[in-house]
Amino acid sequence: MINAILKMMSCSVGTSTKDGNLQNRYTIAPTIEDKDIYKYVLDTRNFEISLFWQRSNYFLVLNTALAVGFFKADKDLYAFVLALIGFVTSLLWYRVNLGSKYWQSRWEQKLAMIEREIAPELKCFDTTRAITDQDVRESIASAPESKSKLQKRFESVMLEKKPSVSYNMTLLSVWFMLGWTVLVIARIGDVFKSSNLQSIWLRLVATGDWIHQLLHY
Repeated sequence: MINAILKMMSCSVGTSTKDGNLQNRYTIAPTIEDKDIYKYVLDTRNFEISLFWQRSNYFLVLNTALAVGFFKADKDLYAFVLALIGFVTSLLWYRVNLGSKYWQSRWEQKLAMIEREIAPELKCFDTTRAITDQDVRESIASAPESKSKLQKRFESVMLEKKPSVSYNMTLLSVWFMLGWTVLVIARIGDVFKSSNLQSIWLRLVATGDWIHQLLHY
């Protein structure tokens, strides 16, 4: 299915009408219509968003479990290892979020291209910030009378800032990564003090110094 969609989107077959405009700009077969392609791409975009949240929830739960284990660890070495795993996990989370956003943006751009051809007045994906802000204001203005004017005004001002949900989730992964970095740095000194790693490290340094002197003898 995905390969078929990509093939359809990469082709530019169409027939010219009397006024010179292209008809069925994205159609490559008589049985496939523009609205069907639009639906396929929309479903793919929505599927990508659902994958974004599934992955984010998985990484969030995993990071939370690692944090609980870190603060309950009775040995510095265990805590250090958990913090190191947490850093790697949050780094992967950040990269996965960027990958999901990349493909979501790609499909939304394709939707805007198709919408521009088959429904230019829809202004759903092929739109401007001014149009979306106006739609939001009208939606808030038509809210139930139970909301006060002050509440509606507050919602209008805050919503027009257009906070990005995916951006905030990506930012959360960055904060986790920074937090794990601090914990790794904080624990690495305790690990060297409370284990034989310190003596091992001193032996390695002494061995390296001996080899260095031997090579320059």
